[in-house]
Parts: sequence; C-alpha cells; structure tokens
Amino acid sequence: MKTLFFCVYYTALIFSAIYGLHRLILAVITLFVGSSDPRPLRQWDRLPRVTVQLPVYNEELVIERLLNAVGNLDYPRQLFQIQILDDSTDGTTEIARKVMDTLRSRDLDVELIRRQDRRGYKAGALAEGLKTAKGEYVAIFDADFLPPSDFLLRMIHHFTDPAVGMVQMRWGHDNAGDSFLTRLQSMLIDGHFVVDQVARYSTGRFFNFNGSAGIWRRDTIDSAGGWHSDTLSEDLDLSYRAQMKGWRFVFLSEKEVVQELPRTMIDFKSQQFRWAKGSLEVARKLLRTIWKAPLPLKLKVEATFHLTNNLGYALIVFLSLATLPAICMRLNYDWRRSLMLDLPLFLIGLGSVALYFIVVQKKLYPNWLSRIGYLPFFMGAIAGLSFVHLKAIWEVVRKKKTPFIRTPKYGKNFSEINLHKPAHALRDPMVLGELLMGCYITLTIVYAFKEHLFGAVPFMIIMGSGFFYVAFHSIFRSSPEKAG
Repeated sequence: MKTLFFCVYYTALIFSAIYGLHRLILAVITLFVGSSDPRPLRQWDRLPRVTVQLPVYNEELVIERLLNAVGNLDYPRQLFQIQILDDSTDGTTEIARKVMDTLRSRDLDVELIRRQDRRGYKAGALAEGLKTAKGEYVAIFDADFLPPSDFLLRMIHHFTDPAVGMVQMRWGHDNAGDSFLTRLQSMLIDGHFVVDQVARYSTGRFFNFNGSAGIWRRDTIDSAGGWHSDTLSEDLDLSYRAQMKGWRFVFLSEKEVVQELPRTMIDFKSQQFRWAKGSLEVARKLLRTIWKAPLPLKLKVEATFHLTNNLGYALIVFLSLATLPAICMRLNYDWRRSLMLDLPLFLIGLGSVALYFIVVQKKLYPNWLSRIGYLPFFMGAIAGLSFVHLKAIWEVVRKKKTPFIRTPKYGKNFSEINLHKPAHALRDPMVLGELLMGCYITLTIVYAFKEHLFGAVPFMIIMGSGFFYVAFHSIFRSSPEKAG
C-alpha cells in the first residue's frame, strides 16, 4: 500500500511540476519579448466595412454605456454597422431601443436582433447575427466592455495581410481596485494576456480569441465552419479550427479594452468554471485532430498544454490530501532524503507561479516591486479555486452538458440587492469541500509541527489560507471590501 501510494503521489507531483515548468517557460519567453505591437503590413487605401456584434442577455445595468462606447468608435459611418444580439428577458431590450434612436440620429446603422429562444447561447446569437451582417470584418464585445474610440482604426489595418484571420486586443479592468477579490482576478487575467498570449503569439504558436475585444475576418469564420455551440468556449473552439485551416492571428498588447471583473466570489467561480470546462471540452473535441494534423510538433505540444491546463490546477486537491499520509509514512525514514526529491518538484510548481506573477507585474506596472507583496495571496487564491477545476474535469469526463450561465454585470450599480444568503452557499458541495479542505490542511500543518517536519509547512499555509478565503468569501456575499 505504501508503494502504491507513493507511486500515485509522485506521479501527481511530477505532473504538477511539468505544468509548472510549462508556465515557467512561457514566463521566461515573455521576459525577452519587446513591448511594442507588430505593425500592419500596410494601411488600407479604402477602409473596409465593419460590423460590430454585441451579444447581450439581461444586461440592463450596462447596456447603455456599452452602446454609447461603441457609438463613439472612430470609423466612417457609411462603413460601420452595429448589431445588438439581444436574447434578454428583462428591461435590456427597452433600454437598447431608446439608445438606438439616439445612435440612429447620428447616422449610425444599428440593428436589434431578437431570437425566439437562446438556442446555442452566445455562439447561436453570433451565428444569427452573421446572417444579416454587412461587414467584411466582425468586431465582438461582451456587455461589460468599454472599447476606446480608436479600437477599430488601431486593429483593422492588420487585415491588409490576407493571411490574418483575427486580431485580439489585451483586456484591462474597469474595477480592479474595488476589492481584494477584484485585485486578485486582475492578476490572473493579466497573466493570461501578458504572459500566455504574448508568449504563444511571439513564438508562432496557436493562441485564442478571448470572446471579446477582437475582430474577425468574416471569411475566416466561414472557412473554419462557423460558430459551434457544443462547448462552453465557442471562442477557443473557433480559434483552433481557424488556425488549423492556416489563418494567422495577431495579438496587440500596447493598449487595452477595459471590462468589468466579477464582484462576488460566487460569480467569479461560475465564470472560472465555464472557462475551465469549456477549455476541456475543446480539448476533448479537437486534440486528437490537432495531433493527426500536419502541424509542427511545437504547435501540438503547446495546444495540449493550453487546452488541458486546468488538469494542473486540479492536482492541487490531490497533493493537499496526500501530504498528511506522506508525512505519516515517512516518520521512520530519513525525511531529508525524501525532501531532496519532493522539494525541487514543489519549488518548480510553486516557483513557476511566483515568477509568472512577477513577470506580469514588471511588464504592466511601474511600481511592480511594491505589488510583489500580493504574491502569497495570489498563490493561495489559485489553490483555493482548484475545486472549480476539479468539478469541470468531472463533468467533462461524464460528458455532462451544462447551460451557458452569464456572469452578472453591474457597472457602477453594484449593491447587496438579491445576493444569496450564507445558508444558500453552505448547501453548495463545492463550498463545503473548500471548508473541509482548509480544515484538513490545518490539521496537516499542526501534525507537521508536532513531528518537527517543517519543509512543507509554508506551502500548506498558503494553500490552506486560499481554501478558507475562497470558502468564506463564497458564504458571506457582502458588498466587496475596499482594497488596500
């Protein structure tokens, strides 16, 4: 039994280190990449027609500011169409109609598209809009985004290269300073855009459209088979299908498009679950095809890490559970010898997260040194979210289909109205699991101190704090505390 346990334990530890090493490689690549965006092949002599699609569902708190921001985009009116793809069941439609009247008075071409049902969710709405889209190029914004006025003119000239099928701009955050929770979220999203996307793009590997703040060539969408709704990540799915067809993507990071971060832990976990499950669904759908395709090995390897990255996070749960029995089984052994193997693997896994975080701060913020103090909390939050990834894996393995659940958007109107009571969260198996895991890790720490085995204690403190933080923030869904 001991041999079997240690085989499983070290297998998990090694795979966790492998995913960490991959993250470390991306971070190191980013350190040596310049901060300047690529320049277009040339400028358009005559600008092409663009359609801006706005898929919305019950967004009455943010729809007006979205439409006003899109209406202020600097682009010739005769070449510019706005589509409001509205599946709403609340007051969003009425607000949108009023703003439409104002935009039309400014000679803007605005179309409101209502469907009989939400079949296909966002992917279905985007596909429906394409039926009447006038543009050769299609820009997409989710309801909480606020594009800068020069968004189209900054992006569109990259399509003078006939091989370019999509251009993505980096996301920023409208409310990163609202709370400690939103601060942590901004770090995670910054990491994806500043490290993951930059490293993949700069080395010629596949990267993905992020569902918003990007422009597609209409021919690219059509040639790749259009929008599919069989996964929760329609954007990731289409991105890989398009790049396997030979289309090239461009990533721009100098400027950002701000968006709203989820205000509560429950909303944040719901969003993370959708992204995690969608990514794994795309992996199940496309990885076999990717490996059979005549693509360079580096693309296949990176695609595998990219689409299965959530497996690495889920291993945190197993390693947290395994640490206590591992300590108990080693009491009669030379713990220093075993630490020579465990410690390097732990350091690769956790050290990669640390360097990842530091690279992001250095790339984006002049005061990056002062922001490193958030590092332990950032690492703890990643650990605390591991049950989200575990649930996503379990549902994909069972081939369980779940609906596309929108993340609530509040704009400047966030309040405690309609937030669930703590009792509701306590009935959530995931929250109970997070609480129990926090207690179990606490027990592990106490036992390690009792036996004077201090090597794993710092890591366990970080992980235990993360599980407690995520659980308690899920239970007490009060108005966000102010960030320091």
